[in-house]
Amino acid sequence: MRLPPFTKSLRFRFSGMTSGVVFGLGGVMLAVIYLVLLSQIRNLTERALLVTRVNGVLELTETEWRTIESVVREAILNKVAWTVVIVLAVLFFASLVVGWLVAGRALRPLSRITQVAQDIEATDLSRRIALAGPDDELTRMAATFDSMLDRLDRAFSSQKDRLARTSHDLRTPLAIIRSNLDVTMSDPSTTVDDWRQTGAIALRASERMSTMIDDLLAAARMEAGSPTLVNVDLATLARTVVGDFDAKASGEGVQLVLSARPALVLGDRLALSRAMENVIDNAISVAAGKVVVGTGRVEDWGYLSVTDDGPGVDPAVVRGERPAEGRFGLAIVREIARLHGGSVDARKLKSGGSVVAVWLPLGAGTGSDRPPMSALDSL
Repeated sequence: MRLPPFTKSLRFRFSGMTSGVVFGLGGVMLAVIYLVLLSQIRNLTERALLVTRVNGVLELTETEWRTIESVVREAILNKVAWTVVIVLAVLFFASLVVGWLVAGRALRPLSRITQVAQDIEATDLSRRIALAGPDDELTRMAATFDSMLDRLDRAFSSQKDRLARTSHDLRTPLAIIRSNLDVTMSDPSTTVDDWRQTGAIALRASERMSTMIDDLLAAARMEAGSPTLVNVDLATLARTVVGDFDAKASGEGVQLVLSARPALVLGDRLALSRAMENVIDNAISVAAGKVVVGTGRVEDWGYLSVTDDGPGVDPAVVRGERPAEGRFGLAIVREIARLHGGSVDARKLKSGGSVVAVWLPLGAGTGSDRPPMSALDSL
C-alpha cells in the first residue's frame, strides 16, 4: 500500500509522534485510575457490609442503604480526585521526559546540519551533510544546503585557480620589465636607442598586465552581481570590437572579416565586450593571415564564433579541461560565459586552424540544450 505524499512530511511525522505520546500516556493514566478505583471500591464495599447480621441474613432499612450509598459515593469521589491529581502530576513529568527524547530523535538531523555548518571553513568546503531518509522538509533542506556548498566550493575553487593563474601570468611581464631595465641600467654604454627599445618592451609588458587586470575586473563585476543586465545585440557589439582591432590586425598582417547576424541576448555589455576582445585577440595571435568573426543564433542560443587559419588552439584548453601558458584571457571568457548562463567551446578544422565559439542563451533563456559545434558548419 502506497501512502499519500503528505505522510512523508516532517509536519505529519511530528503530528503522529505527538498524538502517539498523548494517546499512550492518556491510556496509561486511565488504566491507573481504573485499577486504583477498583481497589478502593472493593475495600469500601467490604467495610460497609460489616453490619449486624440477624439469623445470618443482612437486614438494613432503606435509610441505612441510602446512608451507606452516600458514604461510598463520597469516598469514591475523594479517591478519584486524589488519584487524578497524583496521576496528572506523574503524567506531566513523564510527558517532559518522553517529549524530550522524541524531540531529540526527530530533530537529530538538524543537529547534524548545525554540526556540519560549524565545521565548515572558507578554506575547506568539501564537507557535505548527505542526509538520508524520507523526502521531508529536513532532507530537502539538507539537499539545498549541500547544493549551496557545491556552488560555493566551485566559486572558491575558481577564485583560487584564477588567482594562481593571474599571479603566474603577471610574474612573466614583470620579470621581462625588470630584466630589461637591469640590463640597460647596468650597461654604461647604453644609448638613447637602447633606452627606447627597453621602454617599448616595458610598454608592451605593462599593456599585457593592464589587459589581465581588466579581465579580472570584468569577471569580478559579474560575480558581484553589480552590473545591470540589458538586451545586447551580439552583431552590433561585434562590429564595434572588430573595428577596435582593425589597426592591430593590420599591423600583424592579419585580415579581419566580419559576418554578423543579429542575436539578442540578456547580459552585461562591458563583460561581453571583454569576452569578445579576448577571443579575437587570441585568434589574431595564432592566425596565419585571416580571422573570421561571426555572430548569429541557432535555435534558442546566440553565438560569437572566431575562426583562424593558423595552427589553432586546443579545444581542451578552451574548455578549461587543460591549463595553458599565456591563455589567461580564455579563463575570463569562460567565466563571463558561465555567469551569463552560457559556455565556451572550440573545434579544430580539417583545413587547418580552429573555431572558438561563445554560446549564450537568447533573452532570459529557455533551458534548452546548447547546440553542438557542428551547428556552425552550415552558417
